[in-house]
Amino acid sequence: MIRAALLLVVLALGACTHEIDESMLLYPHRGVAVDVGALAGQFPSHEVRREWITAPDGTRLQALRFERPDAVAAVLYFGGNGYTIGNFAAATAEAYRGLPVDLVLVDHRGYGGSGGRAGVEALLDDALVVHRHAAERARDRGLPLVVHGHSLGSFLAGHVAAAHRLDGLVLESSVTTIEDWGGHFQSMQPWWMRLAIRGVEPAPALRGRGNAGLMDRLDEPVLFLVGDEDALTPARFTRELYAGARLPERCKRLVVVPGKGHDGATQSREFREGMEWLLSLRPPGDAAVTMQPTRRPTRERPDAAADLPAPCA
Repeated sequence: MIRAALLLVVLALGACTHEIDESMLLYPHRGVAVDVGALAGQFPSHEVRREWITAPDGTRLQALRFERPDAVAAVLYFGGNGYTIGNFAAATAEAYRGLPVDLVLVDHRGYGGSGGRAGVEALLDDALVVHRHAAERARDRGLPLVVHGHSLGSFLAGHVAAAHRLDGLVLESSVTTIEDWGGHFQSMQPWWMRLAIRGVEPAPALRGRGNAGLMDRLDEPVLFLVGDEDALTPARFTRELYAGARLPERCKRLVVVPGKGHDGATQSREFREGMEWLLSLRPPGDAAVTMQPTRRPTRERPDAAADLPAPCA
């Protein structure tokens, strides 16, 4: 008993602040190779092909495209930290199987078949390049483009939304800020570790990161999605983002999926219904209104559609 009390005193006196750096957020790995033939056989209603997207520094990013002749929209999907298209393309395509959309998947730099070295700033820059690539193809096919980001990918999707007016946005298993998530991370530790860690702070390069700051700048319809049993990025973060989004109620929807954890929300009826709602807000013929990129806050456009308001602006 005395020893335990002394241990508590030592831990409390020696408590320190733990720093969250990129090594805690990024875990690059290669995964398995992409089997395009197997995926084409599994999803016969789609044409499946591999593509390469070149970043400004010459890094080649591996992408996979699913296209179907009856598509009414295209979806660009940014996966989470453990995502590679070799490992999870089939699961993502399965989640979207019943929806009439094209699907574009990509490996983050340093992950899967993509080259380069993973880093937060590099991934954010890559997201803009990938979006431009996907938007050009969507425009060629006359389709609106929705950007869907899960977990780590939700930061990339939010970064794209901060730079461009989108046709639709899906933020899945996202968080408000790294600082808020750090507090959650600390609360998940054993009691003795919580005593040893006075607080959790992000490294300078990560301070303020997250999607909270985006919420008052959104001008596209947004689906906020999370599993109610998500222990890694709890549903309260998504609820706070939804509440903070300064959009008309008709332009945002919160979907908290019962019984699903961090990776399972898209495998649900609720997700399909949420996507049907999102796709219904912009008819395919309206795609040309927003395919041209628009930098905030000026929202200047070089094309004649510049004067047309977005449905949720």
